[in-house]
Parts: sequence; C-alpha cells; structure tokens
Amino acid sequence: MWLMGVVCVLCAWYSVAAQWRCPGLSARPAAECSCDLPHTLRCAGDHTALQIIGRHLREQKSRNKNTAVSLLDCALRGVSVLSSASVSELAGVGLHGLVISSGDIRRVQQGAFETVAATLFALGLPNNQLPTVPTEALTRLWNLDRLDLSNNKIHTLDSNSFKGIKNLTYLDISDNQLTDISAEAFTPLLKLSVLRLRGNLLKVPALASLKQAHMLRDLDLSSNALEGPLGPTTVPTLTLLTTLQLSDNTFASIRRGALSGLTNLTHLNLHNNQIDVLEDYAFKHIANLTHLDLSHNEIVAVSGASLAQLTNLAHLDLSHNFLRSLSAEPLKSLRLLTELLLHDNDISMIDDGALALHKDLARFTIEDNPLNCDCLMAGFARWLREAKNLPQTDKSAAVCATPPHLEGALLSRLSKNKLCDDFEHTDLKKDTNYDFNKVLANSIVNDYKTNDDGGDGDREMYVDKQDGLDDDLYDEELEVPAEEDLPISDAKVRLIDAWYDDEEVHLSWIVEPLSTSRYRCTGVTASRAGGLPKHVACHRASPANVVLRGLKIDVVDQYTFCIALEEMDSSDVPQSLVLGCGSPQQVRRRASFATVVPIVVTAAPETNPLRVSEVRSNVTSDGVLTVLISVLGLPQRPQYVLPRSQRLSNDVRPNNCYVVLAVLSRGALVAQKDTPCQSTLEVSMEGFIRGPYEVCAAISKYKINERRTICVVPQLIESLGTLEMKSGFKSLNTALIGVALGLMVIVIGLVWFVRRMLKKPVEFEPHRCFRQEPVQEENPRASYVMLTATSKV
Repeated sequence: MWLMGVVCVLCAWYSVAAQWRCPGLSARPAAECSCDLPHTLRCAGDHTALQIIGRHLREQKSRNKNTAVSLLDCALRGVSVLSSASVSELAGVGLHGLVISSGDIRRVQQGAFETVAATLFALGLPNNQLPTVPTEALTRLWNLDRLDLSNNKIHTLDSNSFKGIKNLTYLDISDNQLTDISAEAFTPLLKLSVLRLRGNLLKVPALASLKQAHMLRDLDLSSNALEGPLGPTTVPTLTLLTTLQLSDNTFASIRRGALSGLTNLTHLNLHNNQIDVLEDYAFKHIANLTHLDLSHNEIVAVSGASLAQLTNLAHLDLSHNFLRSLSAEPLKSLRLLTELLLHDNDISMIDDGALALHKDLARFTIEDNPLNCDCLMAGFARWLREAKNLPQTDKSAAVCATPPHLEGALLSRLSKNKLCDDFEHTDLKKDTNYDFNKVLANSIVNDYKTNDDGGDGDREMYVDKQDGLDDDLYDEELEVPAEEDLPISDAKVRLIDAWYDDEEVHLSWIVEPLSTSRYRCTGVTASRAGGLPKHVACHRASPANVVLRGLKIDVVDQYTFCIALEEMDSSDVPQSLVLGCGSPQQVRRRASFATVVPIVVTAAPETNPLRVSEVRSNVTSDGVLTVLISVLGLPQRPQYVLPRSQRLSNDVRPNNCYVVLAVLSRGALVAQKDTPCQSTLEVSMEGFIRGPYEVCAAISKYKINERRTICVVPQLIESLGTLEMKSGFKSLNTALIGVALGLMVIVIGLVWFVRRMLKKPVEFEPHRCFRQEPVQEENPRASYVMLTATSKV
C-alpha cells in the first residue's frame, strides 16, 4: 500500500504533456522487467540485474525523456549480501523509490545507497533475512521519507538503529521478531507519523519506548504478545495519535480511564482479544472516538457507564461476543451512532426503547441471536419498521427463535397484539401447525413483497401496510389489514419430495384438495434442527418443482421447509395465499446422472408428435440402474402434481402408448421393461455391474413398432450380481458342463497311464556300486491258504 502512495505522489512530479512509455528490458536470465503503473518498473534477475538495469535506464533517459522511471521494484535471486557496487549502477537514474528483496539478503554493505541518496525518499527491503536494521547503509539518506523493513528477522531496535534518517515519516517493521525496543530507539525520528509493528513478539513493557515518537498519528500493534488489562498507561502519552490497532492480542479487560494519554484518538480496534469486562468510565479519556471495534471478545454485558463518554462514536462493533440482552442505558449517550453491529451474540431480549434515540441508524446487525419474541420485544419490532435508513437485509435478519409458535417469523412483521398474545391459553394451541404456518409463511410473503422487482411505489405500498401489522391506530391495538393483502386459503399444501445435489435443493409440493387453479411460490424458509430458519428465494416456481439455490444441506440433519403459494385466477391474478410446512425430514442426495446427447437411431414419421426427448441413466454402488426418460408430445397435464405412487394410474397419456426400455451389453439384450407413457419416467432395475451397457428407450404402440429410439451409456460402478450374468446363465452352464466333461476324460486317461506305468517292471543295468536285494522265496502253502479262505468267502 505504501508503494501505491509513493507512485501517486511521484507521478504528480512529471509533466503530462507527453505520454510516458515503459523502458522495456529483457536480458534473460540476468534481468527481465515490466511496467504495471506509470513511472514504475518491476524487475527480476540475478546478482548482476542491478548493473544491467542501471545502464539501460541511463541510456533510455538520455535518448527519450518520456521513459523516466521514478520507482524501481527489483526481486533478486541468490543474493545474500547487497553490495554498494551493485546499487551504485543506479546513480544518475533519478530514482525516488527503490525496493530490493531476494528472500536471502542478510547484510547490506555500509554506504550502499549513497549514490542514490540525493533523490531517494522511499526505500523498501522487505521479505529478506535481515537480523538488524542496516543502520550503516541508511545513515546518509537524509531525504528518506518512507522505510519498509517488514518480514525480516529483526529482534531488537537500539538507540542507533535509525540515526541519520531524521526526516522519516513512515516506518514499517511488521512481521519481524521484535521483543525489545530501546527507550531511545525512536528519538532520531522527529517526524515519524505512521509506525507499523504488527506481527512481532512485543509485550506491554516494550511499548514505553513509543513515548519518544511524539508525532505519531497512526500506530499498529496488532498480532503481538500484549496481555493483561488495558489500563491508563498501557500505551504512553501520544497526544497526536488518532488511530490505534490492538487487535489479535490477549488483553483480558478494559480498566477505568484506559489509554488516558491518547486524548485525540478517533479509531480504536480491539478485535479478537480476550476481553470480558468493560469497567465503568473505561473510555472517559478518549471521548473523541468515532470508531470502536470490540468484536470477537468474551463480553457478557455492557454497563450503562462503560460507554457513557463516547458522545462522538459513530461506529460500534460488538459482534461475536456473549451479550445476552440490549438495554437503553449503554446507548443513551451515543447520539451520533450510525452503525451498531451485534450479530452472533446470545441476545434474547431488547428492551423497549433501547434504540429509541437511534432511528437514523444506517447499519444494525442482529442475526445469529436467539431472539425471544414476546411482549417485551414489541417496542423493538416497531423500531425496526420505523427505521427508514436501515436496509431491508438488516431488518430481515431479526428472526424469532422463541416461542415455538413464532419460531422463524420476522420480528419486523409482528404486531404488538401477536407478540403479547398468551399462546398458552388460546384455542389455537391445539393446532400448532396453524399458528406456525400462518406467522412464518406471512413473514415469507411480506419479505418477498418488500424485495419485489417492481417499482418503488409498489414496494412502499407493501411496506406501509403489511399483514398482521397495526396501522396508524397502533396505540389502540387495532389491526386493520390493508386492501392489497391476500386472504388465506383453506387449502393445504403438503411436501411430497425433497432432494439436493451439489448446487440446488429441489422440493415437490402438492395442494389439497386438488384443483385446476395455478399456484406459484412466493417464498420458502428452511430451518435446520435446532437452528434458525433461513429465507430462500423460490423465483415464483410452480409447487411441483421448487428449486432453491445457495442452501447448503447436511445429509445427517433434519430440515423443516415452509412455503407460501399464491393461487392464481383465470386471468393470472393472485386471489389467495396457501400456507404450509413439511414435517422435519432428512433431505436425500440425488445420484449423479450422466446426460448424453440423444442419438437418433430410427427416424420417426413427422405425423406422430410423440417421441422420447431425453434419456439419463447411471448405476449406483449398490448395482441399481436408474433411468430417467422424458417424453414429448403428451397431452397437457393438470397444474397440480400427484404423488409419485399415483402418477401411473392418474397421469394423462394416450391410449396404447408404451415406453420400451431395453438394456444391452455388447449387442445382446440383458433386460427389458415396458411402461405406460408419461412425460417423465423414472425406472430402476437391480443386479448390474460394470458393463459396458447401452440403455435405449423408444415409444411403441401395443409394445411394437418402435420409433425414435434413444440410447445412452451410463457411468457404471462395480457391484455384486448382474442381469447379464442371469440372462446368460444357460449358455454359461452348457459351457461349464462341456469343460467339466473334457477335464474328466483327461483325468481318467492320466489315472490309467499312471497305473500302467506302476505295474510295468523296471529293468535297468545295476551300477557297480549297488548290489541287488535278495528276493524272498514265495511260500506256496501260504498262497494256497489265502486262496482257499478267499474262495470260501
């Protein structure tokens, strides 16, 4: 950011009479340059790049005055020591800004910038490995105004770190490893007004050295190791300081009279600390504050006196804390407040009159709070309606969490009668869906009417008079509905299907009793189990196909969807509202279908308008083949949609019309199914594994005379079992029997051959080293006895 400021200042120094041209340079790999801003040259190269760039710029300057470069930003490779010889080549170029980084520079030679000191007033050495401030290289830069040493390895700042650069006004030492700062470190910097110390390891005692920077106006101490209470002397006296960044530290509380030496402070950022207590009169010495950020802390309550002195405060951020209520006392002194951010707290109650003095707020955020919409909230509801400068998005963020019959309703749409009504003693308690649906759906309808795309006059008509709100006789508690409001129909709407994919949520509703009227959606709310309802646009879709975009679904949780429908008459004019909610349910994820461009196999006669227009299919991991078929040319179906279980018997279709679905594998038919014609068919079959399969669909009369066949190849997943295996079972058995018989013959042959070989006497010439075993004489008597015994048996 500081480079942009330098460029803007430097560009003003040049005459605009002639157009500036970039002094192009490409001497790979030594140096390569380009320009993205006027009079700015960005280069990259090796250790010789500065010499090459310097010579080139001097030559260009002598030839053409319209190529003068004011700021040079150079990234060097393989340079750990920045020598004075390399920088000296830039002499005579007239640079006002110079940035050099390599990621490896650990040392800068003494007097390295003397040759460019006369014109240089902005120097950057960021993203290097400097362990200390290169004091000896900076000493003679008397005209230097801005210095950037961010993202190095600097540990300490001593009394000599900045000697010789007394005109410095901007210093950035962010993202180093600072732990210690000498008491006299900033003494030479008599004009320093902006100091960036973000991302170091500083603790509170190290801040005492800042007292020497008397001219500071902007101080950034965020992301350090500052801890303990924020007290009067945490930051020393700096009477000119206007902006102080203390975010991302570990301050635990704000003491009475904190930051007493910063009397001109206007912007204070304490974002993301551990503050849980604001003591009374915590900010009494910094009454000039206009912006106060206390977000992402642990604040439970704000007392009436803690903010009492901030009479000039315009922006107050208390979001992401643990506030439980909002009363008028802490805000009564903040007469100039224009922005109040309270989102993501635990606020359940806002006192009547808490914001009575702040009707001109331009921002008020209250979302993600468990608002209890009872009689005590009537004043806040009225304030929401009367806040003319508040955007509709902020008003719509005030959603009821309790009581149950008002859960999800927009608070700004509820009258005092409804907020104060004792729900426990009404006859409507017996039918909780009635109250819930009516209040919630009315809030949907009015919300979308307010945000309609019509003219401003129409929007004001609905904002001024809304269903359920009191008119000008509000104090007498009279409810007079506006003439433009639609009556509530006695018809019921029921959710019959809900599924989602990666981008959209699809809902199918049915209106009961069935009628020939046309309905269109005006708004939907989706509430997760235990969460606050979210309003989602439905783009005036028909109830049979409501598509919600931007709604993230968690397949584990249950969701409750509520809808508001307009019933249209024959002239397409809304005549009533139909309201209803579905029961809590899990939203199923739809399987991914592969859509294939239809392939016309058989040309159909032009006289028959019936045709299959699209086939989509896939196989899931369970081996289920699902096919979606679209048919064109069927008679117009009624406006209402029946449940899927009733569509076959009640759908409008021509007689003797069938959709024939065939599944083929390598040209062989493995499955077939005939289904009566419908505009949209979903057919499922089981037992498929990886094919390849070809799925074909065609229109047929009497299940013959196929026309306009469309075939697709589904994306398949391995599974168990296959229809192909079942259809080819007979041929597979025949082949197996043949193979088994062949193997049996071979085995029998082998057995016969082995037995014959074993019976054949072995005759061979004995070796001389072996002697034949003596053969025992047979006993004829024994043989005879055995034979006789065997014969007898």
